Amino acid sequence: METEPGESQGTPLWSGQLGHLRAELRQAGGLRVLTIGDRRITLKPDAAVRHRSGLLGQRLTIEQPGEATFTHRYRLPWASQLAPLREATYDRWSAETDDPGLVLTELLGGTDDWRDALADN
Repeated sequence: METEPGESQGTPLWSGQLGHLRAELRQAGGLRVLTIGDRRITLKPDAAVRHRSGLLGQRLTIEQPGEATFTHRYRLPWASQLAPLREATYDRWSAETDDPGLVLTELLGGTDDWRDALADN
């Protein structure tokens, strides 16, 4: 799961805050490297990325063949957690504004609750 390139190496593709931790996605030597806090993972082309939203928090999961599953759980600020209850027209675009993990998941080619709900209909 660890990779040699340092945090400052490579081209930045995305950065944001996932809960209390800073996250950054970089392209380094043809590899995508995701750093969340002090954890780092090199993403293989066949990585399966999933973002799930729950009542008490969000979960970003990355599964790769031959590697241990990488999971990061985080919470959004309370105002963002309650937004779907207050806003009658809350949709994917509103959710992306509240949760930067959705944008990251899309960049990684993953799935989330919003995309799965559209596919089911």
